[in-house]
Amino acid sequence: MVVNKSVKTAISKLAQLGLTIYEAKAYATLLTENPLTAYEISKISGIPSSKIYEVIKKLETRHMVQSIQGERSRMFIPTPPDEFIEIFRTNMEDSLSTARSELKDLSVTKASTWYTWHIHDYDGLIIKAKRILDTSQQTVLLSIWPNEAEALGKSISNAENRGIKIAIVYHGATNIKIGQIYRHPVENTIYTKEGMRGFSLVADSKEALIGKIESKTTGAIWSMNEGFVMMAEDYIKHDIYVMKIVGRFDPLLKERFGPRYEKLLDVHRDDDF
Repeated sequence: MVVNKSVKTAISKLAQLGLTIYEAKAYATLLTENPLTAYEISKISGIPSSKIYEVIKKLETRHMVQSIQGERSRMFIPTPPDEFIEIFRTNMEDSLSTARSELKDLSVTKASTWYTWHIHDYDGLIIKAKRILDTSQQTVLLSIWPNEAEALGKSISNAENRGIKIAIVYHGATNIKIGQIYRHPVENTIYTKEGMRGFSLVADSKEALIGKIESKTTGAIWSMNEGFVMMAEDYIKHDIYVMKIVGRFDPLLKERFGPRYEKLLDVHRDDDF
């Protein structure tokens, strides 16, 4: 089998779903050409002949292939991808539901809220943020930039559709119409000066996720610690207070503090000018 980029990607994604590389290769082989005998699957895919029947049996158990009777021997055809995905989704949801129930029974003590959870990669931050948004029950506060707004757009929209009150401090131009948007008026913030983006998310005044995103690194902290959550919530709320003031008194503020609020940003001085 000529392993092109699409086949490699498909094999990689199947492996992420829990299939072995041999199982993924066998299924991908049958999708590109079928029906095939076990020998033909082995030859085309490069799976050792000593392993091929074990691999096919596993795929049959997963409802990914089925056998048909050929002229001289058994041959195999693949379950259509859409059908396989639906079977996999149903089985996974059933397993997760059962696991949730069983794990709850194991939890005999109330979860501690004193610790912090450190996240060291961008995908981890986005996954955690999605979980927070998807399980929020009353309110969401966000301080966000365009990249993260796009990555979390569906979860933010779903939260609003559930009736969650959402307030967003948005850094940059936007046409987003979700919740209450407050566009940050200062383009050259401490983040842009240092080539990074900030991220803050608070849900239900109970949990917070704060992060710093750079071109090659991401660092974030999640916690349900009351002090940490209060600090994060106050940070976003105070930005919103400022946005409201700026929205109503922008000309006067620029006249007094400079066109880019230079004098306002200098926290080490408070001249009467």
